[in-house]
Amino acid sequence: MDQKSKDHITHSIILYLQNEADPEERQLIDDWIQESTSNKKYFEEYKTIWESSKNKSVFEEIDINKEWDTFKKETGIKDAKKGFSKNQWFKIAASLVILLGTGFYANLIFNSEVHIIAELGKENKFILPDNSMVWLNEGSELLYKKDFKGKVRQVELIGEGFFEVRKNINKPFIVKAQHTETKVLGTSFNIKSLKEQQQIEVVLVTGKVEFSSRNQKIILLPGDKVITLSNGEIVKNKNQDVNFDSWKTGVLNFEKDLLSQVFYDIGKFYDKEIQIENAQLLDCTLTNNFNNESFEEVLETLKIVFDITIESINSNSVIIKGGSCR
Repeated sequence: MDQKSKDHITHSIILYLQNEADPEERQLIDDWIQESTSNKKYFEEYKTIWESSKNKSVFEEIDINKEWDTFKKETGIKDAKKGFSKNQWFKIAASLVILLGTGFYANLIFNSEVHIIAELGKENKFILPDNSMVWLNEGSELLYKKDFKGKVRQVELIGEGFFEVRKNINKPFIVKAQHTETKVLGTSFNIKSLKEQQQIEVVLVTGKVEFSSRNQKIILLPGDKVITLSNGEIVKNKNQDVNFDSWKTGVLNFEKDLLSQVFYDIGKFYDKEIQIENAQLLDCTLTNNFNNESFEEVLETLKIVFDITIESINSNSVIIKGGSCR
C-alpha cells in the first residue's frame, strides 16, 4: 500500500470508528477489511489503538503538542488531514505514545515488522513490498520487515509457501526457514518448513538459488529438490513429485502412477486418512488429472475406474474395499 493509499484508508478508518462515515464509505471499509488478512489485521490494530484512547484521564497527563510532534516524526504524517480535526489526531498520537511504553506500538501498524498468517479456505496470495508474490499454504506464516529496508529482502517462513521473486541483483531475496536460508536474485520456487518434521524441502521451478543449512551450501537449478536431514545435512535430487505445488494450483496430475502414490497424494491434498483393504490394488496405475474437484468427486472417479467400494469412517477417514486393475 503506497503512502497516499495508506493516508486515505487511515482517514476512512478513523471516520468509521467515530461512526461519522457515510453508508457508502462504511461499506467500502467493510469490503476492504474482507479483502485480505493483512487488511483485517491493520484495521483491528487501529481499532485497538482507538479503544485505548478512550481513557481520558490518561490524556490529561500528556503534553499533546509534544506528543503530536513525536507522532508526526515517527509516522511521516504531516498536519491534520482534511475531514477531521487535529484534536482527533492528537488522540491517536497520544494513545500510540502510551502503547509505546508496553512495546505494543513497536509491533503494530507503524512498525517495521509485518506478520501474515494464511487463512483456511482462501487463496492466500500476497504481494510483497518489492512486488514479488508469495502464496502461503493454509496455516502458514510469513514475517518480514516493512518496505524491505536494508541491503537484503529477507522473509521468515513457517509452514509452506510458493515464491515468485522479482529480480534485483543489488538486493538479494532471502527466505529463512528454521536453520536454513534460501538466497535468490529472481526466481520461483516452493519451500516447505514444518517444525514438527524438523525438515526443510525446497523445489526450484525457475532461476537459480543458493541453499544453505548450518555447515553446508548448495546451488539449485530448475527441477532440483533439496531436503535437509535432522543433522543439518542437505540431500539434493531431481524433483519427481509433479504434485509438489498442488496445494497452490488445486490440480492433481497422475501419469501411470501407482495407486499407492495416488492415494498418498490425494490423502495429503484433502487432509484425509485413506485405508486400503486390498493390498493388490496398490499396484494398479492411474493416468488422470483432478482440477479443483471435491474429495467426493475424486473418490467417485476412482470408484468407477477401479470398481472399488468406499466406506466412510468419519468426516476425515475412509476405507477402500475390493477393486481391481481391469
